[in-house]
Amino acid sequence: MGIKFFDEFIFGTATSSHQIEGNNKWNDWWYYEQMDKLPYKSNKACNHWELYKEDIILMHSLGYDGYRFSIEWSRIFPEEEKINENALNRYREIIELLLKSGITPNVTLHHFTSPLWFMRRGGFAKEENLKYWEQYVETVVGILKGVKLVATFNEPMVYVMMGYLTAYWPPFVKSPFKAFKVAANLLKAHALAYEILSSRLKVGIVKNIPIMLAASDMKRDKKAAEKADNLFNWNFLDAIWSGKFRGVLSTYTVPESDVDFIGVNYYTASEVKYSWNPLKFFFDARLAELSERKTQMGWSVYPRGIYEAIVKVSRYERPIYITENGIATLDDEWRKEFIIQHLQYVHKAIEEGYNVNGYFYWSLMDNYEWREGFAPRFGLIEVDYTTFKRKPRESAYVYGEIAQKKEISDELIRKYGLKGP
Repeated sequence: MGIKFFDEFIFGTATSSHQIEGNNKWNDWWYYEQMDKLPYKSNKACNHWELYKEDIILMHSLGYDGYRFSIEWSRIFPEEEKINENALNRYREIIELLLKSGITPNVTLHHFTSPLWFMRRGGFAKEENLKYWEQYVETVVGILKGVKLVATFNEPMVYVMMGYLTAYWPPFVKSPFKAFKVAANLLKAHALAYEILSSRLKVGIVKNIPIMLAASDMKRDKKAAEKADNLFNWNFLDAIWSGKFRGVLSTYTVPESDVDFIGVNYYTASEVKYSWNPLKFFFDARLAELSERKTQMGWSVYPRGIYEAIVKVSRYERPIYITENGIATLDDEWRKEFIIQHLQYVHKAIEEGYNVNGYFYWSLMDNYEWREGFAPRFGLIEVDYTTFKRKPRESAYVYGEIAQKKEISDELIRKYGLKGP
């Protein structure tokens, strides 16, 4: 017998503005792409900014009832104090089209990119810059009519780690002091946005939850894994309620705030080995060797991790949405297997009483995968980057059938599923 999800459960897909829209010329990523500080240029990406109507028609025809996307702050404010009304109206139209199509919009206000002028002023490293963030949030309130779910930030600790600790991403700053200051200011920015929006909308935050596994049975490796788990996964979320953000070097006071839901992004697990250096033990964490096959991102597939992430994040007693979960592969049979096995574990969590309300597959379509460029293929829909033609893969239809029936059939479980997760 198949497994049934409750009727209100949302089966959606996810994207982000810079990864699909194209020609986001006013943000920091675009600037560094043109400066050749990044190996690939986003250019027109998937040309979604022009093809948004067709894309919404396509996702509706495939049967998905949710869509998570981000608003590009730099389109709304290409220059300081200058609002682009056309961009604002385009996002308003996207939201209205989704609602007319019976698709629940799940909006993210910041998905890694920021206006270049904002970053030139120091970005989130300077608390005085939060007035610009506040102005942005107050400006977009007017277009969010009918939207129930809004996340302030996507993966704040990934933003901090990649931009300010490893310097692998813009703004290419390597400073633990600045990194944790940025994290504290993101918490302040969340609190500001929550205050502005929470009387009208459900306001959450999206957190990447990699599962931290000890590299061995040694006590010190187990302790290192626990520390890495707390540093990356829980310190930030704890601080939303406690008002205290514990960095490696010091503790920062931030406003006590709240969230109405938590978005969980889950992809894989990491192995953590002890080091005397409190940062090194985390950044030397290897991707766990949990499966023989690796995705195009070099990741192992560990479906049980999504269940473990749900169980852990449930400590905050807030509704949970899986806001990203996906696989980069050219093997579409593997994609079907990935979706079904992860959904089996999501269902297991629901059966056990955990408050999971939706699942958004990453990604609706192939896209610009940040520093990795266009090679990784995460999409349910294949994109030809020369013609921008969309072609749904078989997995797109399989996932659509699950979305429409709110059920994974016995046949799909027999073919792709796990036995008794």
